[in-house]
Amino acid sequence: MNFKKLLMGLWILALLSACNLNTTSLLGPTATPSLSPTPSITPSPTPTITPSPIPTIVPLARVQIGDDALNNGDYTLARAEFQGAVNSSSDDDLRAAALWGLVRVSYEDEHDHEAIAFAQQLANEYPNSPFLAYAHFIAGQANTNINRHKSAANSYAAYLELRPGLLEHYVEELRGDAFVANNDYANALITYQAALTAPSLNNGINLEVKIATSKAAIGDFAGAITDYESISQRSNNDFIRAKMDYLAGYAHLMLGEREEGYARYLHAVENYPLAYDSYVSLRELVAASIPVDDFNRGLADYAAKQYDVALLAFDRHIADNPESDGSAQYYRAKTLYALGRYDEEVIAWSDFIENYPNHRYWSEAWGEKSYTQWSDLNQLETGKETLLAFVHAYPGHTDAPDFLMDAARLMERNDKAEEAIDLWLRLSKEYPGNTLAPEALFLAGVTSYRLGDYAQALIIFQRALLLNATGENQARAYLWIGKAQQKYGNVDAARDAWQQAQSADPTGYYSERARDLLTGAEPFSLPNIYNPETDSATERAEAASWLRITFNLPAETDLGDLGTLQEDLRLQRGREFWELGLFNEARLEFESLRADVSESAADSFRLANYMLDLGLYRPAIFAARQVLDLAGMETHAKSLHAPIYFSHIRYGAYYSDLVIPAAEEHNFHPIFIYSLMRQESLFEGFIHSSAGARGLMQIIPATGANIATSNSWLIEYTAEDLYRPMVSVKFGTWYLDSNRELLDDDLYATLAAYNGGPGNAIEWQALGSGDPDLLLESVRFAETRSYIKAIYETYNIYKSIYGDVQ
Repeated sequence: MNFKKLLMGLWILALLSACNLNTTSLLGPTATPSLSPTPSITPSPTPTITPSPIPTIVPLARVQIGDDALNNGDYTLARAEFQGAVNSSSDDDLRAAALWGLVRVSYEDEHDHEAIAFAQQLANEYPNSPFLAYAHFIAGQANTNINRHKSAANSYAAYLELRPGLLEHYVEELRGDAFVANNDYANALITYQAALTAPSLNNGINLEVKIATSKAAIGDFAGAITDYESISQRSNNDFIRAKMDYLAGYAHLMLGEREEGYARYLHAVENYPLAYDSYVSLRELVAASIPVDDFNRGLADYAAKQYDVALLAFDRHIADNPESDGSAQYYRAKTLYALGRYDEEVIAWSDFIENYPNHRYWSEAWGEKSYTQWSDLNQLETGKETLLAFVHAYPGHTDAPDFLMDAARLMERNDKAEEAIDLWLRLSKEYPGNTLAPEALFLAGVTSYRLGDYAQALIIFQRALLLNATGENQARAYLWIGKAQQKYGNVDAARDAWQQAQSADPTGYYSERARDLLTGAEPFSLPNIYNPETDSATERAEAASWLRITFNLPAETDLGDLGTLQEDLRLQRGREFWELGLFNEARLEFESLRADVSESAADSFRLANYMLDLGLYRPAIFAARQVLDLAGMETHAKSLHAPIYFSHIRYGAYYSDLVIPAAEEHNFHPIFIYSLMRQESLFEGFIHSSAGARGLMQIIPATGANIATSNSWLIEYTAEDLYRPMVSVKFGTWYLDSNRELLDDDLYATLAAYNGGPGNAIEWQALGSGDPDLLLESVRFAETRSYIKAIYETYNIYKSIYGDVQ
């Protein structure tokens, strides 16, 4: 966050208003002085040469240093600086700010008792501090973590009293949760209802469920059932509907309505069998000896990963229903796979394929059978034959081209490159209108090139050129035509092709690679000069002037403040979330606002500046992009004509205090790390991916644990540490360096390893035979190919902005 601006604003607020709220009892039991220790720092050995005296750091600077360290996840430095400011300053405002810093760093470092103690100290010594409201909130979270739920509820209430009208929806829900944890359901109900009526981006469905369950907890089962019915009718989510059935069933049973209760359980199992709450309902039905259809019983068990009992249920259903539609047979095969009984599974798929050709999952069964054959039974040839049998029997089926592509990939994996080429060419010939046809041609051409058959490769690439209308694919075809011509010794023809490639898709990957081939530059070549320094104030003023002219804004238009955006509740809530460290919630508010101003260049510009100053880089980048789009500068090539300020936002040297030393330590150029970080997270350190990767460098927790084991500087590593920028940058650059060492300094393979795994990268590197272009096309994962290309493009953009342009 921009701490200087926040500090000044809060000091002004403190001077203008005072709060007489009695705070001594709101943070829970009064902490003892021993909970707010002065950190001990082990002194360094006395040097043999006495250095010059170090100037005393003024408290304001110490608070700023501490804040920057906290934002980077350097808790040790942050704690020392904040504590130093508390100990050395006689300025009440500075001491209060430093105490607030100690609350935050203690909480982030999972020292909940210390966070509460420092919050209590702030409340005792500076009851009028504008930081006190935030300290109350953090105390609420810390009390929750240590199961002091009544104290947590009090702390949240104190926050709401000091900061009304902003986060009632969010904080009242937390209060309600605290009441529930303390078995105080009556207050929980009142609090949840208050949360539901407060403005929010959230649709409130989870709150409605909590309200209904709170009613049930205080004995209002009839009211709870009415709520469950209402939620179920308004929801189109089967998992929510299953939960409502289960909860309603329980409520009916509590009212002594046995028939209605078990009917709701049965409804969940029969209608939403793949939901977990249906499995819970199933268990209740079985315990009550209520008959359940074996097929639905099997589905519920399968979804709950109770595979043994699921298989028994499917077998019973099949035995009792010989004329069924095949769904039980389908899930029986899936269950066998989950149990690792692969030979039986293949037989089950064969039976399903033979007997149920009209089933909606029939073609999928062919693919499942093939996958098990080649992946789990290591029968690549057999897996291929399964796919080709389908194509032969059903050439007009929509899955036929995909199966041909998969068969070719299997033969490539099986070191039968010529057969793979034949299959790719067959796909492009028999299905020329299919979206896979161009890619199949390229793969056939690249594989021919790898085999040294440059004549065939050249013919195929020329065919690919005719079939591809997009700039990227035309550039790709021209690049490979040039490489084939080069192998023939036709230097002029090769250069002509690369020149065509260079102009086909400016700033695109293949055009950039063609330019490198024309100039003889190595991939990821270093800039001759590198100047990361920027003059943000001057550049912002120039951009504002350009904006007024480009969009014909009145000369008096003030672009230096938020204007009417300041009044938008989403901006106010977003800022409040941000100050409380609730970054995901803050981003959702800001992103909603950004989408609403997407047609306003002035407001998009204002929002970009605001979020840039705040340190929320991803939305800032998107907001800046909105301005360029409105100016007709949709491509990067066009956006180069805009003021440099926009490029510096979109391709910023963010976290330079972390990136530069890490890059130097591992011998990477900083713009290589910036390019990777931008691709991974768009400089948003608090995000996580669907695969579980976390932080700026998007490291998977298991990988992080291995890195931590290999490095002794981080003690007691947890997966949460990956959200700390300091940790993420250190781990990410170390992991890059270790993969680069493993892969003989090959940056293409290094990036492939970072995204697709070192084992795969070794295999792809072998197929590349030292040619980076061949390696890229040999990467079997489309995501990893796109990843490498995107980082290459971004790297060259960084070079053009901060370095030389060849």
